[in-house]
Parts: sequence; structure tokens; C-alpha cells
Amino acid sequence: MILYSRHECPLCEHVEEILSRLDISYQFVDIDLDESLRKKYHVKVPVLVNKLSQELFWPFEEDQVKTFDKS
Repeated sequence: MILYSRHECPLCEHVEEILSRLDISYQFVDIDLDESLRKKYHVKVPVLVNKLSQELFWPFEEDQVKTFDKS
């Protein structure tokens, strides 16, 4: 799982807590370090991407993350 995020983002931190609680491993990608990612996800973070390259945009609930991880 990939978490597109940015530092000092309360919503992103909340999603990290959800992933931790569900014991889902993820790669944190700071969109502010890449111009193209910043343009693509600027106001959309946090965004999760699963192994099928599907995107899950905030807002979402813990149950949605569980299902999304199994996709």
C-alpha cells in the first residue's frame, strides 16, 4: 500500500494510525517532494493506492481501508 501524504497533515496522521491499527504495511510518499505528485494530489491527500494501483481518496473509514487492502 502507498500513502500519498504530506508532513504535518492531521488527516494523513489519522490514516497512518488506521493503517497501523490494521497492521497494514505501507510506503509513505511525501507529495511535496515531487512536483508532479503535488500537482496531482495537492488538496486530495491523504490518498491510498493498493497493489492494483487503485486509489482511495479521503474521506474514508477504517472498514473501507480493510476492504481496499484486500482488493
